[in-house]
Amino acid sequence: MERPTRASGSGVEVNPERARTLVAVWSCQSLIADGVASLPLDVFRKVKSRGKREEVDTPGWLSTPNPFETPYTFWHKVMVSLLGEDGNAFLRTVRDSSGQIISVYAVDPLMVEVDEDSPVPLYRVGDEEFDRREMLHIPAFTVPGQRRGLSVIDHAREAIGLGLAAEEYGARFFSQGTTMSGVVEHPGNPKPGEVAVLARMLKKSHAGIKNSHAVGILTGGATWKSISITPEQAQFLETRRFQKLEIASLYRVPPHLLDPTVQSSWGSGVEEQNKFFVDYTLVPWLTRLEQAISMLLPNGQYVKFNVDARLRAKTAERFQAYVQAVNNGIMSLDEVRALEDMEAIPGGKGKVFVRPLNLTPVGMEKVKAATPSPAPRPAGEPDEEKPEAGKPAADDKGEEK
Repeated sequence: MERPTRASGSGVEVNPERARTLVAVWSCQSLIADGVASLPLDVFRKVKSRGKREEVDTPGWLSTPNPFETPYTFWHKVMVSLLGEDGNAFLRTVRDSSGQIISVYAVDPLMVEVDEDSPVPLYRVGDEEFDRREMLHIPAFTVPGQRRGLSVIDHAREAIGLGLAAEEYGARFFSQGTTMSGVVEHPGNPKPGEVAVLARMLKKSHAGIKNSHAVGILTGGATWKSISITPEQAQFLETRRFQKLEIASLYRVPPHLLDPTVQSSWGSGVEEQNKFFVDYTLVPWLTRLEQAISMLLPNGQYVKFNVDARLRAKTAERFQAYVQAVNNGIMSLDEVRALEDMEAIPGGKGKVFVRPLNLTPVGMEKVKAATPSPAPRPAGEPDEEKPEAGKPAADDKGEEK
């Protein structure tokens, strides 16, 4: 299906496919789409009686969305639909005779028509009509009064168009423009032959890496005049850099991920900067997907992307955190081993939660302090003898009772 194209103020026509030819747009979309698609997806069930959640088996259609795609490919397509195509993702569900979902497909959003007037969600693809049970709609940027999400490409058309125009200008500058590092000024009116001889002498003596920094001599009153980059060319370079930062802001991607010359002001390490990307860029998209996909699961079940997979620290720091969690009864050994993709300890011994022996429940400190402890015996004094089995204990006078 042909993508809708609209001209920007810079004169460049912009559509989703053309926008992705701009490196900054491609980088932002791939960073977010790859980040979401690479996260593990877990399924949980709320346990009201215990006030917590428990993990359940992942449905087959989440492990293998359809016979043609891996989960990574599927979620990548969903994110590209949200980020670049139309600002909407449409998931077509296929069910068996019992009504259970067996596969799910990401549909081209430009092929789907949303019925804005129907009291219930209805979607049309060609001559076919689908309800909410057959077609799951996930909008990106939403506004009141519209069921369809807004396209970031369409609403940022001017910023993207300016970036494309600057890129095209640069390409034409190098392919068609003429740029000289300097000129030779001659005081008189040399003959054409003399100009050619002088040019050949300069090229022979100074062209190429081997002749760099060589001493040059000009005769006949000729002088050398260097040509620096023009203000227009300098502004062109600054415009390209500014547009790169504009597009990074558009997708809420940290600028240092697109431009290495930008110094990140968030945290002092890679782990903290990675956390910024997860918290402010990925989490809003993950929440959209989690809430939408959970609508396809049985009541009480929901999905959760495991963002800890992107926030794993260095090995030493990670295992130190595990030690603290296990020693304080926060995690069991099996839970730690599961995070490291290791098998559980045989016999269920790894499911036990432990804590230090000197820990006392809150409120029991005074009780322990008020309980008298037996006074120690003086050194050398024998312990009180215990009566032998079947023999009565003796009183202070040594008589049997």
